Amino acid sequence: MYRSRAVGPNLCYPRAVIPIDLLLDLVRGLTASTPPPRGLPYLGLEHASGTGFHLLDALSARGIFRKYELVLDVGAGLGGRARWLATRFGCEVVGATLTVEEAAGGTQLGRRSGLRAQVRLLPAAPQALPFRAARFTHVWLVESLSRLPDAQAALAEAHRVVRPGGWLAVQDLFRAGRAGADIPGWRFADPEVYVEAIAAAGFVDIQVRDRSAEAAERAPRAIAARELLHARLRSNPRLAALAAERETLGRALAAGGLRVVQLVARRPA
Repeated sequence: MYRSRAVGPNLCYPRAVIPIDLLLDLVRGLTASTPPPRGLPYLGLEHASGTGFHLLDALSARGIFRKYELVLDVGAGLGGRARWLATRFGCEVVGATLTVEEAAGGTQLGRRSGLRAQVRLLPAAPQALPFRAARFTHVWLVESLSRLPDAQAALAEAHRVVRPGGWLAVQDLFRAGRAGADIPGWRFADPEVYVEAIAAAGFVDIQVRDRSAEAAERAPRAIAARELLHARLRSNPRLAALAAERETLGRALAAGGLRVVQLVARRPA
């Protein structure tokens, strides 16, 4: 599956990661009496923006997701989406994380949730993925292109590693109007920019859908858990910036300063 690539995954993507012990301690207390929802053993707290995991149902409607399918999740973070996919559909998922720390932390979370055999995380620069051509049936980029300095290069690599006839699924945050939101480490564009980039990478049958009106998390339990997590992050001076980033994203989405848009496309057979 893998091939040697020279790009160091931690050189261009400095980002803080939720301490795994903190996350595990929080979730352990919140799920002691009531099990977590299926596919979300950590209540979706790995996800930075807080957009609901129900949005992924629409992305997974394209293509087939079964045990023999192999999905690449680019910018996988701590592996929350990968675990959701593996649990919901039984498919195998490889998560390409932007840092070594994310891969290590996400692997620990996967082992504890019993999904180590189905979900593998490894650090990999999106513009130089360490996989052979046409390896995957699906490539997902969920709220990750807006964190990359070269989205076009990442899409070109996605086209290279997905099989002919395979699917690309993108969900991202886009500025609403000229003002948008200014959050360090994020590059909010217009959806039209991504449509052009996806086409330039070689994908066809591009479909675009604005999901902003339904993007917010719906489950009161998950909302309360996120608020508690942010409070714990704020209480630690070393993690205050991470809390501020996540809370700023949430406020921008709630106020309409950011839009949530999904784009799906196919590599020609």
